[in-house]
Amino acid sequence: MLFLGGWELGARVGLINPLIVSTPLRIADAAQAQLRSGALVGDLATSLVELSIGFGLAVVVGIPLGILMGLSRRVEYWLDPFLWFLYSAPMVALYPLLVVWLGFGFATVVAITFLLTVVSIVVNTIAGVHAVDRSLMRAVRAFGGTQRDVVLKVVLPASVPLVLAGLRIGLGRALIGVVLGEMFGANAGLGFRTTVYAARLRTADTFVPLIAIVVVGVVATQALKLLEDRLQSWKG
Repeated sequence: MLFLGGWELGARVGLINPLIVSTPLRIADAAQAQLRSGALVGDLATSLVELSIGFGLAVVVGIPLGILMGLSRRVEYWLDPFLWFLYSAPMVALYPLLVVWLGFGFATVVAITFLLTVVSIVVNTIAGVHAVDRSLMRAVRAFGGTQRDVVLKVVLPASVPLVLAGLRIGLGRALIGVVLGEMFGANAGLGFRTTVYAARLRTADTFVPLIAIVVVGVVATQALKLLEDRLQSWKG
């Protein structure tokens, strides 16, 4: 509150140019206007859907692929070059190709979100599987356990911390992917709206989707933290 009060006061006495950095009251008025018009809600819904699908696909693909690569040296040897290509390549530079292949809009935003996210999840899952005590896996097999039993009863519980670390990293990268994708080639979403307002020098309006992006990131991170707390009890 002290920061916001100082910001508002600085603008009123001329220490800060409100046309460049706006003021808290102007931002609040802009937020109310965007809420009344439905623009903020629509853009937020679009970004949340893109984030959920892109991140969800990365989780669905990344964790099983990481487990498979962690358990099989042959599969890891085959897929490792492709994995590190995706890790090393600047995904933003591939955006024009994604636009050519998928067109502007939803599909491209989801694709770049997926590509930015999946590598972190796969890499951390592989590290988690490699850290599992192999004697425990052999013990499960010795008592007649199947490969499914090994994965569900040993591998997944033991690798939970590193898998969750990959999810935390991936979530941040997924949000970046959504915002970048919307900025470069979309007609809806928080990133798109930020670019439109900034291009028109509507500073107060620009802050509203930016703040919404930060709120989405904080809420998503806290939700993942709650999931981590629940899974830690499963590990124990």
